[in-house]
Amino acid sequence: MGSFSRAKMTQWIIRHPWHTIVIWLVIFVSALPLTLNLSQQFRTDGLGVPGSPSQHVQNIVQKQFGTLANATATVVFYSPGRVNQPRYHQAIAHILASMHKVSGVKRVPSENQLTTSPDGHVIYGTIFFQQTTSNSLAATKAVKPLRNLLTKTPKGLQGGLTGLVPLERSFTAQVNKDLRTAEIWSFPLTLVALVWIFRSLIAPIGPLAIGFGGITVGLAGIDLIARVMAIAPEVEDAAAMIGLGVGIDYALLMVHRYRLARANHNAEASAQIAAATAGRAVVFSGSIVAGAFAVILLVDQPLMRSMALGSLAAVLATVIAALTLLPAILVILDRWLDWPRHHQRNTPTRWWQSWARRVMKRPGLGLSLSALFLVALALPIHSIKFWNPGVDTLPASSQTRKTYDLWLKHTFPGVGGPLWVVLRKPSGLYNQTSYHQIRHIQTVIKQQKDVHQVLPPLPALPAPAFHQNPPPMFHGTLSPSRTVFLLTVFPNSRAESQSTQGLVRRLRNLHYSSFKGQVLVGGGVAYTVDVIALILHWLPVVAFLIALTTMVLLFRLFHSVALAIKAVAMNFLSVLASSGLLVLIFQDGITAPFTGIHGVGAIDWTTPLILFSVLFGLSTDYEVFLLTRIMDYHQDHYPDREAIARGLADTGRIITGAALIMVTVFVAFGVIGLEFMQELGIGLGIAILLDATVVRLVLVPSIMRLLGRWNWWPGSADFPS
Repeated sequence: MGSFSRAKMTQWIIRHPWHTIVIWLVIFVSALPLTLNLSQQFRTDGLGVPGSPSQHVQNIVQKQFGTLANATATVVFYSPGRVNQPRYHQAIAHILASMHKVSGVKRVPSENQLTTSPDGHVIYGTIFFQQTTSNSLAATKAVKPLRNLLTKTPKGLQGGLTGLVPLERSFTAQVNKDLRTAEIWSFPLTLVALVWIFRSLIAPIGPLAIGFGGITVGLAGIDLIARVMAIAPEVEDAAAMIGLGVGIDYALLMVHRYRLARANHNAEASAQIAAATAGRAVVFSGSIVAGAFAVILLVDQPLMRSMALGSLAAVLATVIAALTLLPAILVILDRWLDWPRHHQRNTPTRWWQSWARRVMKRPGLGLSLSALFLVALALPIHSIKFWNPGVDTLPASSQTRKTYDLWLKHTFPGVGGPLWVVLRKPSGLYNQTSYHQIRHIQTVIKQQKDVHQVLPPLPALPAPAFHQNPPPMFHGTLSPSRTVFLLTVFPNSRAESQSTQGLVRRLRNLHYSSFKGQVLVGGGVAYTVDVIALILHWLPVVAFLIALTTMVLLFRLFHSVALAIKAVAMNFLSVLASSGLLVLIFQDGITAPFTGIHGVGAIDWTTPLILFSVLFGLSTDYEVFLLTRIMDYHQDHYPDREAIARGLADTGRIITGAALIMVTVFVAFGVIGLEFMQELGIGLGIAILLDATVVRLVLVPSIMRLLGRWNWWPGSADFPS
């Protein structure tokens, strides 16, 4: 949107503020039902990496073995005594038979197909649903009736359900619960912060309307997107948090600029000035955030694309609301904007003036100390590891997690994370030579570190056996075409552990030279390995494209190479410092005694790209806001030192205030959310806090003071320094 067309639009809004309010009320009322219905539109869990080895294995198993590739759940029966008692057999058999009748269920194990734990307290088996793994969300409707059946166990016997499909249901329910709780808490906390920043009870109305109204429209947009393409449930929390924080942040900057202009202009002129100055910063920042999420769409992974699309919709909605709805609100509320005070002082306080002078007096010291501090925070990033959070992300009270923990307690840690090793040979595998090779491969795999068990057992077979039909023990292992053989490998470690990821990599790197066919490793943990590899491949590409976009936009705004390069460098430093803190908090757990967040040994693989994208845009917002004021003084022929000091003093309070709002919103979502939301919320909160304080208030002005007239190269450098 060009500046001329935006100015004309703002002019119309200012002349017709009530028309604008009515239009937005109609939009809001229309969007509300879609927003409330959003959780019903999710159709994918976002799993899968198209073209990866794990996806290839999934496709082969689906084609050759059918139901084995479908979404699953594990039914678990537990007794404090022995579970294999005659009085339990009839109840278990009746429950399993009733499960066959539940809509969406494809296959239920019979009683004699269940596996008993070594200690005899647990018996369990796998339920297969009609949907494939990629459509597992559709199978979650069957979880409730299945659990209702498990309540009919006799005294002394407990029944539970865990595994992929129950996890998806519990996860979606938890996301909805967290979203409601976060919104309830973030509203009063944000209101208090806004009242403190503005020293007014009326001025916060605009930012709150933009934040909560904009995110309502944004979530409605996600609902519409979800009707034409598969969207994962994680997007709801992420989009709400990002959209709410961004919307309030943008609105706060515009309200502040309006109040500054109001000292010398009427309401209409002040709104025009705010839209032309702070509004420009909003457009540039929103463009960078939106561009960053658009770049993430290049990553061919359903969950990342879901989160990018949802966040993109939320950011666009809040930017449009800030540029259109907010000027109308400001004009209407103008006479009451400072209530209960009148004639609010919007000049810099003595503290900010003093701070600016101190930074200008010793720029070398400010640069050295702030840079060393951020570099020190970034150091732990060299040990960063990634994982795909599973059932452990759910609250301890969750039925899915309780059943899972009970299951593992009475069996072994890796029972919930089996791997598939697919052996494929177009010429056929059911012959003496191939079978000998398969047995050799199984032996090699059994000898690997962290392998608990490899199924099925492969006894020696006499040569005549291969001239007959395969024995029943090969059902579900040897494909009907006899060209694919499936080995199931159970690790010793939990599915989400780094050890199991290491096992996948070792199995893939083994030399199966004796086998004249193809060996592929798949399964849930193999997907984790593949998606981490995908993110590590795309992270530098996405970082480069976002950085390049940011530099181009900033150069277009300020016509300065130095300022564009500096801004990108500072953004990278903020991202690295906050990522280093995330490693310390969530991977290493060093803050556990104070926060209760225990390190899990890794970071959620979705965090880096989202953190990078959001922070680059928001950091640019603060950068543009600060540099615009500095440039104003620079163009008024102030010496560089004075221009920087005045610009810092003018914007310091509002930048830290905006950061406080962002941190409040992000931490409100992070503290109560699931693991991935905790990392994203707290990570963004830390990043914004560092960026708005150490970077914008110390590092940036120090660098600018040292650069002097080179700040504006290749523009005019005719001003005194």
